[in-house]
Amino acid sequence: MSVIELGEYNVPIEPEPPARPEFNPRNVRRFLLAGVVLACLLLLGTGGPIAGPLVHDVWSAPMTDQDSMSVRGDGIFLFRNSGVGRVELTAYEPATGDVRWTRESAGNVSWMYQGEEAGLLLIPGDEKLANIEFDDGSQGQIAYGGTTTALDSRTGRQLWKVPGEAQAVAAASVLLAERDTSGNYATVRLVDARTGAEIWRQPAGGALHLIVRNEGPSPILVVLAANDGRTTVLRYADGSLLRQRTLPWSTGSDDDTYLSVVEDMVLVSRNFWQKALVTAYRTGSLEQLWETETGPYSYVSECGPVLCLTDGALLRGLDPRTGREVWNRSGGSGGATPVGDRLIASDGADPPMQVVLDPATGEQVGSGGIGWPMRYEAYRNYVVLLHRIYGAGPIRDAVDHLDLTSGEITRVGQLQSSADVQQGWRCDSTGRYLACQRDDRMVVTAVG
Repeated sequence: MSVIELGEYNVPIEPEPPARPEFNPRNVRRFLLAGVVLACLLLLGTGGPIAGPLVHDVWSAPMTDQDSMSVRGDGIFLFRNSGVGRVELTAYEPATGDVRWTRESAGNVSWMYQGEEAGLLLIPGDEKLANIEFDDGSQGQIAYGGTTTALDSRTGRQLWKVPGEAQAVAAASVLLAERDTSGNYATVRLVDARTGAEIWRQPAGGALHLIVRNEGPSPILVVLAANDGRTTVLRYADGSLLRQRTLPWSTGSDDDTYLSVVEDMVLVSRNFWQKALVTAYRTGSLEQLWETETGPYSYVSECGPVLCLTDGALLRGLDPRTGREVWNRSGGSGGATPVGDRLIASDGADPPMQVVLDPATGEQVGSGGIGWPMRYEAYRNYVVLLHRIYGAGPIRDAVDHLDLTSGEITRVGQLQSSADVQQGWRCDSTGRYLACQRDDRMVVTAVG
């Protein structure tokens, strides 16, 4: 805290003249001294100048329903589709709205693979369609990028364009996969992030599933699984084969199988009529670790010291070493997501209730509140929620802070106009900046 020197007042006191209505320099000095003291009190009491609203719009740009945006820590990127096979991609500085660069290209692009780790924008192109048969025998169709174009996120310069669609990104590399005419994976390969030069290539054997296991932020293993259970584990760095094994798999028309990678485990979920079997295998060796029975179509995810299993309306915490239940709580049909050393659990309603949990015990911290999380990332120990307010007058969206320490909600303000969609690809955040499509504009709002 700075100290303001007011000066030394040791001037001898002179006799005061009789009161007169005329100008008196001594009175002026007293008023000035009082003003300085008042200003000091205000500054010391508030810690600085009085701040403006905690929620306020800082800039905006035109955006239609045919356009889309991507909000990242290294910029806000807006795709404007002309509707005639051309797209304009503009990069903005999140804090100011300054245009960093603009680039036009052919095609109707509406999304891109996140490549922030390598400073890239990975844009799919040459879209292809494939008719596929799922594990349960049903038919479907998938769309995927036949090529990937890498742009430098700071300059917009095209670095490379190669066949395949992006699957994972590291600081210096990008994992790509190509599909066959059935939509299954035919090849998988790693390329240099800055040049697109091939580092290694391996056949994928017609795999239906391709999942990458990370260690921290870095990918370390690639897991491929075909619809007959043939499972292959490759090392991400060099593509070397670590293990290949056929795992128990559901092949009938009345059941199906899902694959996921959680911590150091491959989880195979076989769904039957009224139950599911979740089997855990060690990723590197595909050795079976444990198996547990759950309700059908349960979902397993990483939750810090436990695994979170969403089983209908029940949220269960499992010991990752044994699969045994550590805790359970009702009202968790929306699942749970780790943020820092806490979990944010949702009841799956519309709008959803969000509560903070201790992942070790499943105990609720604080009372939580209703709203859509803009992003499951902590900024100054809180997560931003949007909550629509209905009532007299125009619809408004409240902006709340969900405190990860106390588990309590604090209302910090309102958007000046309601967002078109409160969650998903038309409303997102990075740091303290919230970007939403509102009417015919993308509006960036500072929060806090």
